[in-house]
Amino acid sequence: MESLQSQLAGLIVESVQEIFSAYLFIEAVPGPVKISTLGEIYTPPKTEVLAMVGYHGALDGGMHLASPEYVACKLSGVFADVELETLNAEACDAFGELANLIAGGVQTRLMEHHGLGEIPLTPPTVSINGQVNGIYREDLLSVQQYFKFAGGLMFAECFFIPSVVEDTSSN
Repeated sequence: MESLQSQLAGLIVESVQEIFSAYLFIEAVPGPVKISTLGEIYTPPKTEVLAMVGYHGALDGGMHLASPEYVACKLSGVFADVELETLNAEACDAFGELANLIAGGVQTRLMEHHGLGEIPLTPPTVSINGQVNGIYREDLLSVQQYFKFAGGLMFAECFFIPSVVEDTSSN
């Protein structure tokens, strides 16, 4: 049976492509995927802009949307329908909302099509310049899916507590 992490890679691709197409009118082309292994020490991404939405309940972890600042400005500007040169409060809000939509797409797919129970989301937070909001466990598993589009490169990462892997792989 396909592992939850392999399934998540596909769900991230579906969600990002759906949101980019519907809200940004941009084609997001999936690139490499990085899947962590059990026992690997988790460290959150260090990037110029990092949005995070938490998952709780049936999947305990979260979703990151990570990019360089110029990419976050471009995506946020298209999403908010404004021209953005710098990452201001409006751009951070828009980037956080994009992360929220992508996290929600993965959440819905996990609950409806993969049999996981309720997965409540937390409101998005955005950190900049390599700062990380929150404390992360070292034993988290993660799936980082990279994307290329006309405006640059970015990745979406789903991270979670490993116990959910054993619970769903026996289904």
